Amino acid sequence: MKQNWDAVVIGTGFGGSAVAFKLAKAGLSVLLLERGPWVERDQTAWDPLAIHVRGKYRGGSPQEVDERRGRKLVYPNHAVGGASVFYGGASFRLRTEDFAPSAQFNQTDHGSPPRMDWPIRYEDLAPWYDEAELTIGVAGVDGSDPTEPPRSGPYPEPPPPFGSSARRLADAARNLGLRPFPIPLAINFNGRRQRPRCVMCMTCDLFPCRISAKNDLAVTLLPEVSRCGGEIRDRTVAKCLLVDGNRVRGIECLSLRTGDTYTVRCDLCVVSGGAIASAALLLRSGLDRVEPHGRLVGRYLMRHCSGIVIGIFPFKTNPERQFHKQVAITDFYFGQPGRRPQGPWGMMQALQTPPPELIEHTAPYPLPARWCGVKTLPYQAYLLCLAQDLANWENRVDLHPQARDRYGMPVVRVFHKYSRRDLRARQALYREARRILRKAGALVQFRSPVHTYSHAMGTCRFGTSPAYAVLDSWCRFFGIPNLFVVDGSFMPSSGGVNPSLTIAANGLRVGQYIAEQWDEVVQHRER
Repeated sequence: MKQNWDAVVIGTGFGGSAVAFKLAKAGLSVLLLERGPWVERDQTAWDPLAIHVRGKYRGGSPQEVDERRGRKLVYPNHAVGGASVFYGGASFRLRTEDFAPSAQFNQTDHGSPPRMDWPIRYEDLAPWYDEAELTIGVAGVDGSDPTEPPRSGPYPEPPPPFGSSARRLADAARNLGLRPFPIPLAINFNGRRQRPRCVMCMTCDLFPCRISAKNDLAVTLLPEVSRCGGEIRDRTVAKCLLVDGNRVRGIECLSLRTGDTYTVRCDLCVVSGGAIASAALLLRSGLDRVEPHGRLVGRYLMRHCSGIVIGIFPFKTNPERQFHKQVAITDFYFGQPGRRPQGPWGMMQALQTPPPELIEHTAPYPLPARWCGVKTLPYQAYLLCLAQDLANWENRVDLHPQARDRYGMPVVRVFHKYSRRDLRARQALYREARRILRKAGALVQFRSPVHTYSHAMGTCRFGTSPAYAVLDSWCRFFGIPNLFVVDGSFMPSSGGVNPSLTIAANGLRVGQYIAEQWDEVVQHRER
């Protein structure tokens, strides 16, 4: 195998795929390392037992996280394409105000340091949002989101009409004076791009798409990387970066196929394993000892303060049994004057009801309640409340001092606690979601907090000074000019929307910068 590359990109998620696309397109030799396999587009792709119970794509490196009943080991899924393979396609832009959050929050209310602002503004990222939407293929209706930031044109694709479940929620919201709109979704609803058209199935969110109609990165950006000469090496673990002086010289890799350990050399390294895994890789590589900002590596972890409000109706809510994650509501994104908490709250989105097998095997209920949940599933409707999770120094990723995973690497530990302000914002959204479900006809509503880290952000924040940031405004590690970090860890604040499109847009921005400034970026290492 070729072991010397212009650029090595670790991780094939939104940031890594976007950077690799720009670098490979510029003619550089690019290697992508991914610890997960290529997803099998077979009958198991839509099988809840195969994906979620037996864990077909579950990795071998656990993360020790806080749960309601204490610390627990969880095993994230890994696949070529990263989280995009399993996500539900929601593709929102941050609002213009999200790039200056310090002006929106009272510091004494949440205890976070004032350095939450971004070193770039929405206008700097707007053209890359355009390109990300076009490249990935996002279906939406411009002008329908009442808090939408400025756009240069319409979405690349139109969404399908609302199904009966989505229409019921949208009508209820409108009757309450709200302005619901279609969720912008990275799904091939119109059968273009020489791929199958979405069949509006019930196994989209949390599942790979069996027919490749979801526009995950394994069927959009990564084939373009390959066509431009980039190589994607799956089932490969990046154990640590080999740093010599102020430069990354290579990456120590472990092949999960053969069990062999080997080194790949590179002129430039891009880390994009996700906010938790990337921070862990930097810590394993000793970059927490770089002064003055190494102490920030792994700090300020965010994941959104999310929860689901579930309504139970006296009739079947989705008799067609079709995809219904279609409605979004942002009327409370910036909060409500005179109501607590002050400042932004977040947004609400309709969610697909999960398969009964998933509730039966994974829902955190005692057996009678779990059984009741399965029996009432056809009569349920869900609203996700997605509140901002404010940056906090104590929320962090670190390495276990003793425990090792099956590859001999320290187990990753995750520590996270919401502030009072975070919880108040979610509670405010809960109240509004219950009003909407009640108006839609729900007899009972109950809440279920979300405990996952699917929206992990912030562990290597970017900024203008190493005194309070790990990365510069181009996501380059301060002090190591040939190291970039481009996943959700770069974000100094979370905003109140799904981060995937922002990560992709920033990856395209950084990738273009590296490609255009290649000689300066590489030669700078010797200065």
